[in-house]
Amino acid sequence: MLVERALQIVGKLEGVLDVQKLSDTNKKALLKLESERKGDIIPVTNEGLEECLKRDFSIVFFKNSHFRLPPVPTVLLVTDGGEVLGQEVLTMEDKLKFEDRDDAIFISPDFVIFKPERKVLRPKPQKQFFLIPPVPFPELDGVDGITDVVSSSPSTNGDSYLKKEYGHPDDPKIATIIVGFSVG
Repeated sequence: MLVERALQIVGKLEGVLDVQKLSDTNKKALLKLESERKGDIIPVTNEGLEECLKRDFSIVFFKNSHFRLPPVPTVLLVTDGGEVLGQEVLTMEDKLKFEDRDDAIFISPDFVIFKPERKVLRPKPQKQFFLIPPVPFPELDGVDGITDVVSSSPSTNGDSYLKKEYGHPDDPKIATIIVGFSVG
């Protein structure tokens, strides 16, 4: 079956400690935990997780630092108008690129915010939120019968919940990733 094939492929990747099919109970719990983050001072919207859970199947895996970097930033600071105000910085190449920009300010070693353009004296304030976008998961692309592959990280609370559910320590050096895919 395709789920077993996906589990096998992901389980063999460098840095993967464990991989399991995500249960319906855990899917519901994750959605509840993620919805609670929308009330934070700067809300968090986890579109990536929502997309993963819309697929026919979802798997969860736990990884260490030997797993590859994501192909795109996994955290963005955006406005409800779609403007990107900041983003995660993944590579040294990106870090150097942003360090050379006058409109970029690092607020941590791996997150940069962008100075807004001041075109209007009193711009209409826009709501800001952290967006966890859907992230490609190329290792399952091209597997015969598997389609619409997407991945995401859960929030900190979701990460802790899943580690407990699947018997892993709540260790910040272990990260949790959800991969969703359809069949067809």
